[in-house]
Amino acid sequence: MKPFALPLIFLALTGASLPQVGTLSETTLRTQLVASAAAVSPADLSFERVTRLERKGGGSKVKQTRIERWDGARWSLVSINGETPSNGEKAKAARDNSVPGYHQLAKIMAAATEQKLSADGRTLLLVPVLPKGTVVADGKDISEHLRGEAVLGMRGGTPWVERLTVTAHEPFKLNLLIKVTRFEQVNDYRLDANGTPRLVAQSNGSVGTMFGISGGETSEVLYAYR
Repeated sequence: MKPFALPLIFLALTGASLPQVGTLSETTLRTQLVASAAAVSPADLSFERVTRLERKGGGSKVKQTRIERWDGARWSLVSINGETPSNGEKAKAARDNSVPGYHQLAKIMAAATEQKLSADGRTLLLVPVLPKGTVVADGKDISEHLRGEAVLGMRGGTPWVERLTVTAHEPFKLNLLIKVTRFEQVNDYRLDANGTPRLVAQSNGSVGTMFGISGGETSEVLYAYR
């Protein structure tokens, strides 16, 4: 039986220095976050992405390790499970125009509507519904089913996002066959030597059913900048 698979989308205490709680309007905080994220261009990035995933369902399990490189203009597929990919696989990877990174937060942070403090005193920004086109899976835009929570930090008096967690706020159908009952993606960012935020890691998890059979997928994604 073909394995059940849910396509994954690829994702110091400083709270006291930030506004603490309330409804967001056109605040300086949100404006700063959007502007700093928009200033990071994918064309200025060069990195290697390593994805380790595991799919379960239908009585089978699939594990895969995939290594890819982004050079600022195009993707190249380096290996799949340590093997040289086929020409077809390489060509498909090269056509991908989706580049993960801190720049993606510009659109997401613009949709934040609320800020609050976490239990450990961190400032959080809440996005009740992700903007249209933010997350596409299996050719379908699933953004309306997802919400986001961003943990903020400060660098030189300027706020930045240290972590963005995206979860489903309701079960939803990915297509006619697959229903997703749980979806979570955690994106971690770190400052580089120049103080620029970089996406360094993602963890993904999805659970659902196909033809009434339970299954899902988990993955860990690491980014190494060059």
